[in-house]
Amino acid sequence: MARKNNTPEVPKNLGGAKQGVKIGVVMAFVLVISVGILFLANKSISDRRSEALNNQEKRLGLLAHGRVEMVKEWLRNLSHQGDRLIKSDLFRLYASEVDSIEGDLAAIFGAVAMEEGEIEEDGAELAAQLPMMQNMLREFSTYSGFTNARILNREGEAYIATDGHLPPMSDNQLDLAQESVKTKKPVYSPFRKTPQGLALDVYVPIFSPDAREDMADAIGALMMTRQVAGKITDLMDNSSLSAKGERTRFMQRTAGKFFEVTPWTSEGFTAVTAQIALSQEGNLPFGDRTSLSEDDREVYSLGVVIPGSDWWVVQESDYDKAMKPIEAYTRTVYIVAGLGILTALLIAGLAWWVLTGVQSQRIAAEFKLLANQIDDQKRFIDSINANIDEFITLKDMEGKYTYVNDAFAEAVGRDKSELIGMDAAAVFGFDTAKRLSAEDETVHRENRKVTISEPVFLLSQRHQFQISKSPYHGVDGTCEGVVEVYRDVTEFIAVQEKNKKLIQRAMEALGSTIEAADPYLGGHTKLLAGLSVEVARIMHLSEGDIAEIETAANLSQIGKMFVPNEILTKPGRLTDEEMAAMEEHVEHAYRILKDIDISEGVLQAIYQMNERIDGSGYPKNLKYDEIVLAARILSALNVFCAMIRPRSYRGAKEPQQALDILASESTKFDSAVVDALASVVKTPSGEKLLQEKA
Repeated sequence: MARKNNTPEVPKNLGGAKQGVKIGVVMAFVLVISVGILFLANKSISDRRSEALNNQEKRLGLLAHGRVEMVKEWLRNLSHQGDRLIKSDLFRLYASEVDSIEGDLAAIFGAVAMEEGEIEEDGAELAAQLPMMQNMLREFSTYSGFTNARILNREGEAYIATDGHLPPMSDNQLDLAQESVKTKKPVYSPFRKTPQGLALDVYVPIFSPDAREDMADAIGALMMTRQVAGKITDLMDNSSLSAKGERTRFMQRTAGKFFEVTPWTSEGFTAVTAQIALSQEGNLPFGDRTSLSEDDREVYSLGVVIPGSDWWVVQESDYDKAMKPIEAYTRTVYIVAGLGILTALLIAGLAWWVLTGVQSQRIAAEFKLLANQIDDQKRFIDSINANIDEFITLKDMEGKYTYVNDAFAEAVGRDKSELIGMDAAAVFGFDTAKRLSAEDETVHRENRKVTISEPVFLLSQRHQFQISKSPYHGVDGTCEGVVEVYRDVTEFIAVQEKNKKLIQRAMEALGSTIEAADPYLGGHTKLLAGLSVEVARIMHLSEGDIAEIETAANLSQIGKMFVPNEILTKPGRLTDEEMAAMEEHVEHAYRILKDIDISEGVLQAIYQMNERIDGSGYPKNLKYDEIVLAARILSALNVFCAMIRPRSYRGAKEPQQALDILASESTKFDSAVVDALASVVKTPSGEKLLQEKA
């Protein structure tokens, strides 16, 4: 009897044209996946770069605007120093009498005329008073720190000088003096080089004794010259808010050309070599360019013009330092993209070998070869896992580890083989394990990814981890465990806290700048912020709401930078027109803050904090339910802080008096807020805040 052949039949149609079509489909799939991965990688890099540059622009803009405000305040102080002299009746009367004289002043004050006595009676009296006026001008100049000073008539001619004679003035100085007389405002000259260093001329208009400065014409000007090299150097010094690689530069336009102000050089100025293209507002837009006077230094820079001048504050940041995080991110993204493409190629290789078999024996051999390749890839992936910083673990349904990578084993100080079969409690301790495993049941039950953030102590050091938990599926699709990826975000959290502190300091610096313009406003913002936080806590607001209220309180006075100083510091009650100008500070604040990366809650709190619940406030006459709670808190506390601090027209009230007034105004202020404030002032923290304001 013939023996039955049990050898399996070798298929004859595993290859051929149809197989070639299948292979083409696989390769097309790999190509599409690869292109998609590269597209997503490039888009991610582009988005990150745009975000980083946007943040850099905002940061440089904030620093530059802060410096501009400092320069404006310095210039205002220089011009105000002359008020002691030009607002004295003696000098105004003398200037008025000189202004009434027709003809050449040299006929009165010239040396020849004074020696020969060829002066008319009125001129003789003025000439006799001249030495006394010169002494007064010289004493003022010395006391105020000016190198010299002159009194000029309407045409810019000097008739009194601190140096005892009348040296000729340049055409530019004459034009500036006449501009001050014509506009009735202080005028500042460009910086100029002198043997003693950089100098600045300040021109302040002089009015007659009985004239109203807002209506009458000026009859002359006070010209004061100050050496400013040291001050300019101080203004350009990096502040505590400046990061490494950032610097401040001062740029001046002279005769249509741009120069960097460099007081430390012998010339005092350095020609700007960078291409300067100003915006319609006169500012230097943010961009990538060479440094102002250093051709070999590439920077990101932004310049803000100082209003009414040919000066710019230019804030620079080194290009290399600004782009370093982007370059690191780019490398990481391309590495991940490369691994994704490599994985797609490996899958395609597996399909290739499966589809190209022509007989069962060859298929078996190829499967064996592919198994070896998969094993190689497994070792390759294991080697990657062994060299990456993230911790990777796999836990079964009972919470015991079935796989850990080298980074995890090294971090917990145990051998990989020792960790297999242990649970989280054995590795981290009961309390930590309870926190880390709290979401495992959610992953099992809902079959979805969960991300948590928890602190963990490793080898006696505290780390903050972002832990991603994903379900691990078996062959049948059921969840057989949890894959955990631990990402150490300790440094990232630290950087976030540092940036938060920098922003807080920037807000405090802005508040200090605002309060410096009003001597009665000093400390108001700090007290308002401190009491607002305590009241919000008494009212059981969330930490997010408390943070918004604190930020709004710190920025609440920012709009007053644009209110005229004479209104801010005016003693007594304001007129209707002055009150309308004062109330505009709310719109100014909203205009400044709306384009900054700041929450809507903060904006609304600042914009509505001057509303009253009966609709009698401003700017929109909102009523109770239309006013957000944060604004109602700031509304009552802003009035309270104002009442317990002195003003030029009244003394400070006692806290209890102020509380009684607020309570009596229940139609204007939220009674719940007033009650919470009454509780706060009796607490140790409230008492401490009130003592500090004193």
